[in-house]
Amino acid sequence: MRPNVSINPFALAAVTIIAATLLLVAVGRMTIVTDMTGAAPGNGPVAADGHHRSPALPIVDPIRIDIGATGGDGARLLAAAEWVETRLQQNDLFPRARNQPMPKRLADLSDQVIPHLPVLFTAGELQVQVAPLLTDRAIRQAMTRFRTDAPGQASSMAMDPLGLHRMVLARLAAMSQEPGAAIHRGRLFSADRRHVLILAIPIGSGTDATVARALTRFFHDLDRDLEKKFGREITLTAAGTFRTTLDNASMVKGDVQRIILWSATGIVVLLAACIRPLAGMLSLMPPLAGMISAFFIFSLTHDSISILVLGFGGLIVSISVNHGIAIMGLADDDAINGARHAAREIRAVGLPAVLAAVGAFGALAFSGIAVFEELGRFAAMGIGFSFLFAQTVFPLLLTTGRHGPTPAGRRLAGFTDRLTSAGWSGLALALLAAAVLAVFIRPPVATDRKAPQPASRETNTAEVRDNRFSDTVVMTEAADLAALQAKNDRLLELLETETHAGGILKALTPSLFFPGHRRSAENADAWSRFWTAERVQLLSSVLERQGAALGFADGEFDPFLKMITTPSSRPPAIPPDLQALLGISRDEIGGRWVQTTRITPREHFDRRRFNDRMSAISTVADPARRFPAMGKRPFQKTAAMLLILGAGLILLLVLFLADAGLSFTALLPPAFAVVCTAGTLGMTGRPPDIPATVLLSVFIAGPGAGYGLFLIRGCQRYQRFDHPHFSAVRTAMIMGAAATLVVVWVLPAADHHLFEKAGWIACCTIGYSLAGALLILPPLLKRRFEATPTDTGGIRRRYRNMAPCPRLMAGSGRRLGPLIGELSARLPAETDAANILDVGCGYGAPACWMADRYPYAIIHGIDPDPERVRAAALALGPRGRIIRGSAPDLPPMDVLVNLATMLDVSHHLQDWELEKNPGTHP
Repeated sequence: MRPNVSINPFALAAVTIIAATLLLVAVGRMTIVTDMTGAAPGNGPVAADGHHRSPALPIVDPIRIDIGATGGDGARLLAAAEWVETRLQQNDLFPRARNQPMPKRLADLSDQVIPHLPVLFTAGELQVQVAPLLTDRAIRQAMTRFRTDAPGQASSMAMDPLGLHRMVLARLAAMSQEPGAAIHRGRLFSADRRHVLILAIPIGSGTDATVARALTRFFHDLDRDLEKKFGREITLTAAGTFRTTLDNASMVKGDVQRIILWSATGIVVLLAACIRPLAGMLSLMPPLAGMISAFFIFSLTHDSISILVLGFGGLIVSISVNHGIAIMGLADDDAINGARHAAREIRAVGLPAVLAAVGAFGALAFSGIAVFEELGRFAAMGIGFSFLFAQTVFPLLLTTGRHGPTPAGRRLAGFTDRLTSAGWSGLALALLAAAVLAVFIRPPVATDRKAPQPASRETNTAEVRDNRFSDTVVMTEAADLAALQAKNDRLLELLETETHAGGILKALTPSLFFPGHRRSAENADAWSRFWTAERVQLLSSVLERQGAALGFADGEFDPFLKMITTPSSRPPAIPPDLQALLGISRDEIGGRWVQTTRITPREHFDRRRFNDRMSAISTVADPARRFPAMGKRPFQKTAAMLLILGAGLILLLVLFLADAGLSFTALLPPAFAVVCTAGTLGMTGRPPDIPATVLLSVFIAGPGAGYGLFLIRGCQRYQRFDHPHFSAVRTAMIMGAAATLVVVWVLPAADHHLFEKAGWIACCTIGYSLAGALLILPPLLKRRFEATPTDTGGIRRRYRNMAPCPRLMAGSGRRLGPLIGELSARLPAETDAANILDVGCGYGAPACWMADRYPYAIIHGIDPDPERVRAAALALGPRGRIIRGSAPDLPPMDVLVNLATMLDVSHHLQDWELEKNPGTHP
């Protein structure tokens, strides 16, 4: 009786020490990043989650602080707002220069607006807003209000007695993105006067996890202190990307912990149930070694790695668990040859599938999606290293013993055999399922905008007040401020058109206060045409009359009248103190300027049309989604990646199958999986977007195509389905797929949308690809390999179902033709020889020719190469007996040889070996 699992303890200890060392080195060199805001196209026209992709270009990322009064106490509300602003200025997280109190900001802006009133009104605004003010009553009210609200500002009143600057400042209400919001007493109030908005500019980006944690602690303490000072009637809600960053981090951490726990538990239970427990644990070593090796190599070229890449990439690498299972299964069935022979068998059958997976995930480097590029490199390296470990190191860990299936595993093998025996009825069932699911296929979309975005309670509260998670951010870049102002003029026109069409709420842009050259010239011209001589004379008389009544000196308003009659069209410069308020920042290294404009879509907003209109001057980002709206370049990069995947798969089929019929057959399971997966996603309301299309393509071209390649290569190697080695390979494939499904099955229940999306696609593609391989391929392959015998009917027919190498070598007319011609001339046409010996038979092509020429003879072949021995034995079938050996020391023969040949061998032997009697042994 053979012993139970036997492991080489010294080899296992050495492997464990080396793996632990590599892991420790990698962990010491790498930073694991939990921030998922970078999971978006890195070099397309879209920035991820509303922040710019260039780390050197600081984007203004304001925090919108909502101070609310549940009881409607306006005085307490204003006092609370002032107290909050004071706390902001006292904290190092908020630079004092960029976080002046709102009244101070409005006063500074007013000082900039008043001298440039002629360039701040369009012709339409002058007619609608300014013309009604040119009456005695309206002018008196404006002057009275000015004296009441801004006492001591005589110079400002002299420049703007009509209070036109208030109309300009009122445009800041667009910051609130709420209907009815207005500027009142130096503050931005909501329509019901129960909320005040404060903008705070932090020292760093909210997408930085460290800054986000500091901001979260600060606002937690601020909220607590606010409640102590003003009571629960005053509330504080802070909204910004820092909340999304922390939600992402905590969400991903929780998902990874649950995924690792449940997937590890599931895979251990599965392997322990289907093969012997210790062997099941041992079969995990190739994927673990592959993941650790990939992590180590990654640490040599990268400073950080996304936790999504590490977690999901590790799950992908677990696909290679079937390598260890198959090697142990074959070693158990063939204990004489051992694990090295089993590894060679798995290499011959599984190498194309491994290369397909490595190539597919490697193609993610061309996807244009940063996190996918990183994931593809990690997964490709992990799968490749896992296969190398299984082929080189893993056999050293195994010694003689029983590593194979338990009774449960044998039942799984029997179930696998029954599945592959479904025949044409299984094929019909698969086609019917594909036809039904094809009805639910929906066209891919640019972005999945219905995906749920779980968030913390604080973030959900902020969303209600801030509406941030439905907003879109438009980013405009320029080399200098003048060029930025010119771009903002064009941007403002496009946004005004979109606002009038009902697509968005009115947006706040710098050109409303600091227009560029073109808009300034147009507005100045409209100002000149509006102020006709009659209007100037009327206004002058009214100002003189009402000013005298209110106690103003004669000629006090001459500066305003001069500005009316001789307006300047020079565009106003944007002062540094107001740039942050308007969303403008500058890269101190490169000197480029960038400005962010936040818009709120309405019911009739057409994103695709909006993106197309903005593409010429700005880029559009959607901070509400983990994957933003895509421009043309990501589509192009996705198409390029799909072409690479397709070309790589076709090249793989040509190299490892070299048969048009088998290549077409190999594409049937992936095609079945594409149809069924797309139908399932459509049926469940998950139409594939660009990231989903990328993942779908990779899983189909990689692991999905691998199952079919496994079966076809197994048929080429073993020629029949009931071969014991082929049965072991199929069982390992099923167990590996089952382990992979156990691993990825928990992903659809993840909170983070990326994990959930990847989980659905992985489960569908792997499940449908496996079903297609087991239901569609067996009847087609059995018809090809088993229905018609191939051990008769000429040399080409004998090799037509073998792997490309023996088939091409046996069918090489340039080499084989002259040899067969010479044999035909030298050997008799008929002979009664019962046994013919071919020394150095190679792949057996000459032996097959002799078998056809002498139909009653048994061909005995000898060759030192085990692969050639196997191929020659398959080609000759029952007419041949091929053993391993080499000249001149041939193994003994148990029959009398009537005829011996040694073809194309002598040049491999030394002279003294040729002189040796090949029929004897020393």
